[in-house]
Amino acid sequence: MTSVDETSAATKVEAAVPDHVPPEMVRQFDFHEDPAFMTGRPFEALDAVRGERIFWSTDNGGHWVLTEAADIRAVYQAPDTFSSHPVGIPGGQGWPRKLIPEELDPPEHGKYRQILALPSSPGSIKFMSDGVRQTCVNLVEPLVDRGSCEFLDDFARPYPTTIFTGILGIPVAESAKFLKWNHDLLHSHNPDTQVAAGGNIAGYLGQLIEERTARPTDDLISLLIGSKVDGRLMTKEEVLDTAFLMFMAGLDTVTAALSFIFNYLATHDDARRRLVDDPDLIPPAIEELLRFHAFVNPGRYLTKDIEFAGVQMKKGDAVLVSTPLSTRDPAEFADPTTVDFERSPNHHIAFGAGPHRCVGSHLARRELEVALREWLQRIPDFHLAEGAVITSHGGGVMGLERLPLVWP
Repeated sequence: MTSVDETSAATKVEAAVPDHVPPEMVRQFDFHEDPAFMTGRPFEALDAVRGERIFWSTDNGGHWVLTEAADIRAVYQAPDTFSSHPVGIPGGQGWPRKLIPEELDPPEHGKYRQILALPSSPGSIKFMSDGVRQTCVNLVEPLVDRGSCEFLDDFARPYPTTIFTGILGIPVAESAKFLKWNHDLLHSHNPDTQVAAGGNIAGYLGQLIEERTARPTDDLISLLIGSKVDGRLMTKEEVLDTAFLMFMAGLDTVTAALSFIFNYLATHDDARRRLVDDPDLIPPAIEELLRFHAFVNPGRYLTKDIEFAGVQMKKGDAVLVSTPLSTRDPAEFADPTTVDFERSPNHHIAFGAGPHRCVGSHLARRELEVALREWLQRIPDFHLAEGAVITSHGGGVMGLERLPLVWP
C-alpha cells in the first residue's frame, strides 16, 4: 500500500464539524491513512486514543469514535438506532446498492442471513474440514524445504482464497486475479482504483450468476439463486449483492487474522513453543490472539437523534465501532495488551456482536485452527527474516502487507 506522503497529507480535506459536536471533542483520527496504522502495529495507534470515552473525528467524512467496550457492544445490539446501511463513511467502498445481508437492518437482515446460516453452521464446516486441511497441507508442504517464504503471498492469501473460491464455485486457477481485485477494492486509497476493482468483481460474479442460473451446481452461488425470501426467489441483483459481500469477507478477513497471528508467533518464541508442545492449546490460543488482534473497524449510522455515551448525536451521524478498541479495553479485559492463552472468560467481539455478528465465524475459526496445527507440525521454529520491515494497512479490515519468515 502506498504510504501517505507530505503532499497528500497536506492537501487532505477535513470534514466540517457539525454544530451539535462540542469543539473540545473534535480531533484528527484517520484510521485509514494515518502513518501510525502502517507500521505493522496498528493496535497501538488505537490504544493511544483510549482515555476519551468518545470523540469526533474530522477524517473520513466525519464520525464519532467510541473507545469503551460497553458502549461499542451497546451499539452492536441496537440496530434499530445504529443502522448498518452506509449513509456516508467511515470506510465505505462505494458499492451502489446495499451489501446483503451486512448492510440490511432487522427484520430484512434476518430473512437473508438465514439463507447463509446452514452452509455456515458448525455441522457444515465440520463436513468441509477434510478439504480445508488438504488445502492447507498442499500449501505448507512445498515450503518446508525452502527455509523461507513471504507468508502472505505464499500462504495467508492463497489459503482462504482457495477454500472460498471453491465454496462460491469460482475456478481456483483464477485466484490471483481475485486477490488483486479484492486488495484494490478494500485497501487502495484511490477511488478510481476501488471503483474499477468493484466493477471487475461485479462483472465476473454477474457472469457466474448467469451461468449457474442456466446450469446449477452445488456451490454457494447456485444455493443463492435457488433461495427464497418472502416466498419469492432472490433476484439476480440480490444474489449479486450477497455474493459480492461474501467475496470480500471470505478473502480478506482470514488473511488478516493469519498475518497478525503468525507475526506474533514469529516474534514470541515461548508462545510458539507452547503451541508446538501442546496442540490442544491451539483453540483457546486462537481466541486470545483474535482478541488481541481484533482487526475490523465497522461503521454504524444514526437513524434518529439520541443521547449516547454522554453526548447528543443526530440522525445521520456516522459512528466507528472498532472491535480492537473493545477487545483491548482494560475495563473489560485484565492486562489487555498481554497475550494470555489461558484467559478466562474471554468474551471478545472480534467477530462483532448482535444480529450482524460474522456469519462466517465458524469457517474462519476452522481455517485458523487447521493452519496452526498443520504449519506448526511441519515448520515449528520460524522467525522474521533478518532486517524485515513489517508494514500494515488500516481501514475497515486492518492487516499486514508483508511478512517474510525464515526457519532452519
